[in-house]
Amino acid sequence: MGFAEHLCALMAEREMSGQQLARLVPCHPSLVCHYRRGRKRPSAKMAKLFDVALGAGGELAGTARAEAGPDRRSVLAGGLLAGGVLAIAPDARDLLAWAERHPPRMDAAVVDSLAELLTAQRRADAVLGSGVMLRPALAQLAAVENLVRQARGPLRPALLNVAQQWSQFAAYQHRQLGDSAGDRGRLGQTLEWATEIGDRTMTATVLINRGETALLDGESGTAVGLAQAAQRDTSAAAGPRAHGADLQARGHALAGDVAAAERCLGEAAELATGLSDHDDRHPWLHWMSPTDMRCKRGVSFGFLAGDPRYHELAVAELEAGYAALPDEQRLTAWGAKYPAHLAIVHARAGDVGQACAAALRAARITRRTGPSLAQRLAQQVRTDLQARYPADPRVAELAGALA
Repeated sequence: MGFAEHLCALMAEREMSGQQLARLVPCHPSLVCHYRRGRKRPSAKMAKLFDVALGAGGELAGTARAEAGPDRRSVLAGGLLAGGVLAIAPDARDLLAWAERHPPRMDAAVVDSLAELLTAQRRADAVLGSGVMLRPALAQLAAVENLVRQARGPLRPALLNVAQQWSQFAAYQHRQLGDSAGDRGRLGQTLEWATEIGDRTMTATVLINRGETALLDGESGTAVGLAQAAQRDTSAAAGPRAHGADLQARGHALAGDVAAAERCLGEAAELATGLSDHDDRHPWLHWMSPTDMRCKRGVSFGFLAGDPRYHELAVAELEAGYAALPDEQRLTAWGAKYPAHLAIVHARAGDVGQACAAALRAARITRRTGPSLAQRLAQQVRTDLQARYPADPRVAELAGALA
């Protein structure tokens, strides 16, 4: 959803006319009309003013930034799938092609360029979604895999470090699209490369990723076992181990063991104190932060939300944590899973209005980013509410937004 469509949707949702919005911003009503019809693109400052006036919590500013940002422009200008490789970092792309033709002559500069290209891929995925970005990512991963087959000597570990990150990123994209087989295959490849170079943090990350999928499939025992394994090696970074304790708590909660869930949440909170907002040594953990762990804590409490006390804790942690996430995370398909989880929590408590509002927030993001876990969770809320409250107009509005 572009800025114009997003603006119109928010105005309709709040039953606000163009003149009313113009008075709040303030600006001339004709300017509102131009933005609504897509005739003009707002500046960052103007997008923020509209955001505040509509109480959109940064969503409009994020949409405007996504439309104007360099990642999106370079992607669209170059063509999304130029020869199967994303036209987002031409120098790095050319180096990748050169390295394929001259594998024995690879050097550290080529490996650094591959890392830069992967960073660009992650940024583009955040803007455009995995539905668009999976194919070029797989094409690039295939080229990197060919390099790995031939690389040897002191350069091989550095190349494997980039290769394992690429494979783990592709597994994430498969997971976003609900492709369990693709996810499992890429994670197996990641684990092989991580084992070769002895990367304990990546190994723990793979175990967590597999455990998350098991939890979604209702396999509480598998989720708990993998989460425990991820925490076992204390030489791994604090992020995956904290995530592992949280995942273990969810597995216990799913099995109905409240005491074990509470104990693991305490361990997760303790491990989270060792986190920072940026882990430069492990770029694939760019999303891991104390704020993200707060969101995860809310999701875990949500598994126990049949108890009013845990319901209140889940809502408080999810709302505060999600609001504190930076825009570049909050307005992505990855971040949208948190309002979707909040919708699930409200639906469990029978609060139709709050459940629909939270699911709509997730839906507005996923309409731009395409298929994702957040979209599937929001659909789950819609299905549940339609079965329980078939005549409620708020449920009908949610169904329309997700159609």
